[in-house]
Amino acid sequence: MTSTSTSDEELMAAVRADDLDQLVPLFERYHAPLFNYLTRLTNDRETSEDLTQTVFERILKYRSSYQPSQPFKAWVYQMARNVHADHWQRQQKLRAADADVEDVERTGALRGAAFSQMRVANHHDDLHEALNLLPTPQREILVLNRFQGFGYEEIGQLLGCTAEAARVKAHRALQALRKIYFAN
Repeated sequence: MTSTSTSDEELMAAVRADDLDQLVPLFERYHAPLFNYLTRLTNDRETSEDLTQTVFERILKYRSSYQPSQPFKAWVYQMARNVHADHWQRQQKLRAADADVEDVERTGALRGAAFSQMRVANHHDDLHEALNLLPTPQREILVLNRFQGFGYEEIGQLLGCTAEAARVKAHRALQALRKIYFAN
């Protein structure tokens, strides 16, 4: 099998059949896009690198669940979404265990101050900050569509909705981003 002409689905079918060497071309194709996707969701490069590695560990662990008839790209991004969700839930539990009222108040005040100072930064930083202020589902759909190049059909598959519903969600997320970005 030559990895440059072999489809993702064929490579993953080989991995599923325990030809683990075929994971290398998939890693080469998807490491950077998954890392960028997770970095935009977490805003932390180190955490994103760890989460990206976790995605590839799960590909190996759950390779038998891959169905060759399904698009590999949708399957691997769904796995990345799950890895991110698991990480976020763990972080929430840790924060809840450590948080007290004073910390919560201080964090809220810092977020407000950071938002006030956003205009001082350049436009790229402003947009990035505004994107991070969106709720995770809205940020995720914009990252998938605008930064990762997913079409609405693919996003619909990932989110379990129609392409039109994905388009509406993306439009609403973009409106919310505009409100945050142009608020000050």
